[in-house]
This record gives sequence, structure tokens and C-alpha cells, in this order.
Amino acid sequence: MTAVDPRAAERPGHQRLFALDPDAVSCPYPIFERLRQDAPVTWVEEIESFVVTRYEDVTFVLKRPELFSSGMATGPVLARQLAQGMATLLSDGRTEGLDEVLKRVNRGGVKVLLSADPPLHRRQRNLVNRAFTQRRVAESAPAIRSLALDLVERFPAHGRVEFVQAFAVPLPLSVIADRLGVPRADMADFKRWSDDFTVAIGNHHLGPDELRAMLLSQAEFFAYFEEMVDRRRREPTGDLLSELVNARLPDGDELQPAELLGMLNQFLVAGNETTTKLLAFAVRRLAEDPDLAARLRAEPSLIDPFVEEMLRLEAPVQGLYRQAVEDCTVGGVAIPAGASLWLAYASANHDDAVFSCPEAVDLERGYPQPHLAFGFGEHFCLGAALARAEARIGISVLLEKLHDIGLDPANRFQFEPSYALHGLRDLWITYTPAP
Repeated sequence: MTAVDPRAAERPGHQRLFALDPDAVSCPYPIFERLRQDAPVTWVEEIESFVVTRYEDVTFVLKRPELFSSGMATGPVLARQLAQGMATLLSDGRTEGLDEVLKRVNRGGVKVLLSADPPLHRRQRNLVNRAFTQRRVAESAPAIRSLALDLVERFPAHGRVEFVQAFAVPLPLSVIADRLGVPRADMADFKRWSDDFTVAIGNHHLGPDELRAMLLSQAEFFAYFEEMVDRRRREPTGDLLSELVNARLPDGDELQPAELLGMLNQFLVAGNETTTKLLAFAVRRLAEDPDLAARLRAEPSLIDPFVEEMLRLEAPVQGLYRQAVEDCTVGGVAIPAGASLWLAYASANHDDAVFSCPEAVDLERGYPQPHLAFGFGEHFCLGAALARAEARIGISVLLEKLHDIGLDPANRFQFEPSYALHGLRDLWITYTPAP
């Protein structure tokens, strides 16, 4: 086997990304381009993993779940930090009434969807697939549009608003809350829990107190949804939560309690975080390019390809991890069994070997090969159709109701501190309300 490249730490650029340098986090694409050219599969000590940056190599791994496990999808460093944080939390005696929940979560160790391998992953998807079909998403479209219209109607008449909190957060968060059948009155808690499930993804610099607060918040989430699950078992309704509780395969197989809670966690997070980020990037691009906004307003059929281009250009999930099950080779580099690989979806989406003029918004691109913003193969995102619908409908409503969308000079374009999740913390826009 080839030894770890001792020159990896000397390669320009990528150290800044994994150290969360703000400039590198805000625009990592030149760093990825350099890696694709010079070291497309390279060891990075900061994340204890090989970083894979070419489209061909990323999809090679994603097509082979039998060789590359998803068991540590958020990486070995975070897995170790969470284990240590949980052990400390359970021993410090200050768990604020959440001791039993924490113990159940800690004992569970159940792999769910994102972190599950076949055949477990296929079994879980078979139990929940029908809740995310194109037909079900189409049925949700009128409600999504109504919600988007209501949010825009609340924008200030003076023509200036912070878009992330006013629209990009509440639209997908309300949609997933409504689908789960949980009260919108609890939305502030849902957002806090969602943030606390993602704060450490792609950010290995949290201190002990931050990890402790994050784990306690997660325990609150599980306690809340344990109660909701029990309620749906007694009194099922027509919502997604009831469907999950009562889902059965033909042989009678059902989701176990730990699996169910893990799915609810992923649905809450994936159901809002990624779409929030997508909407913010899309509106920033429209504000920067009035001609593009005018073209979409005149030709609404182009909103769909615009959404795909924004997913490709600014993938909300920049990459996830896999672990080699056995000795293998990726991109000509020997990977030992047990080694982790960070698959840089965002880099693959900018690979000019696959996408011509990759930095441009091309509404006629056609995609002979798919972008990887929703993953690829076995773990293709279950909620992709819903996210696309929310973005398409949300952008359509914004273009319909707002004219002269622009960027407020107050913008500093601060990004979330993560190399794995890519999102603006806020976005101030100006506009003229449509007559």
C-alpha cells in the first residue's frame, strides 16, 4: 500500500478550508480546482481522511456501497468528538432531567438512512419511500405556494429585508413541520434543534461547553418526538409522522423506535437546512444579475434549470464521508481498509471534464451526467423532489411579487463555519413590491 503523502500538508489552499478560514469557506472552488489538477485523491491530516475531488472518482465511490461504507457519513473526527462528548455528559451529573433520553440515544447506535449501508438502508427506504414520491410532492405544491405568498406579503413595504430569516428559513421549515404534523407554534424549537444537529458537521473546532449544549439540545429533540410518536401510535392521523409509525413491509417488518427517531432527525434537518441554503444562494444570484432575473420572470419554464444550476454551483452539502471496507484503489491512489474518504460533491460539480464552463449559469446545460448536490446512487437524497419543488415555487413567487431585486450595501456575506455545509448566515436584499 502507498504511504500517506507527507507533502499533503504543504499543498496550497486546502488547509485554510479545513481550518475554516472565512475566505476559503465562502468560495472553496479555486481550492478544489487546484486539488483536481494536482492531487485529486489526497490525504488531509486535519480531517483524518482522503479528500476525493474529481467527478469520476467521487461517483466511482458512490456507485460501490459494498466497498465504501456510509457508517460514518459525517467523518471520523466528529464521530470521536461526539462519543467523547456524550461520555462526559453522562458522567457529569448535570443533564437537566434528560439523563434517560441521553442514555437511550447513546445505547441506540442505530444507523439510519444517511449512515446506513445495504441491505439495512434499502429496507429503511422501502418503508418510507412512498411518503416522498413525485405524486405526494405535487399534492403539496398548492400549500407550498400559499406559504410562500404569505411570507412575501409580510416583507416590509419600504423594500428592504433580511431574506434568510424572513423567507429561506420559514418556508422549508414550515413545510416539513406541516408534513410531519407537528405544530408550527414549536417552530423556534425545531430550528434550534436543527441548528444544533448540524453545528458540528464540517466544524471540528467546538469546545467542550459547545458540544455539551449541542448534545443536550439533541436530547430535547428526541424527548419531544418520543412523545409525539407515542401519541401517533394511540391516535394516528394522516401526517407523515403517522405514516412512519405505521409503515409496514409486506412481511410485517416495521421501523424500530431508534430508527424512527433517527429518521425524524434527518427529515427535520435535511428537510429545511439544505433548501434554506439553496434559496439564499439563488436569490443572491438573481440580485447580482438583474438580466437573469428578468429572463426568468419572462420565461418561468427556465426556473427549473436555474434551480439545478444553483444546486450544482453552490451545493448546500459540499461533501460527505465514506469508509473503505477493504484495501482498494481510488483515482490511482491506494486506500487501506478502514480509511475514511471525504467525497467533495461541490468539487465534482465544478469539474470541467464533465461540465463545460462550470462556473457559469447555463440554463441550457442539459446535464448528460447528473450533478451531485443530492448525492448519487444508493444514497440519493430521499427528499430531493420536495427540495426542488420548494425552491422552484419559492423563486417563482419571489419573481412574481418582487421587482428590482438587489443586494443591500450592508451585506457582509458571512458564511456558516463549515467545510461540509455551505450556507449564508444572512442576506439583505432590496426590492420594489410588485403592483
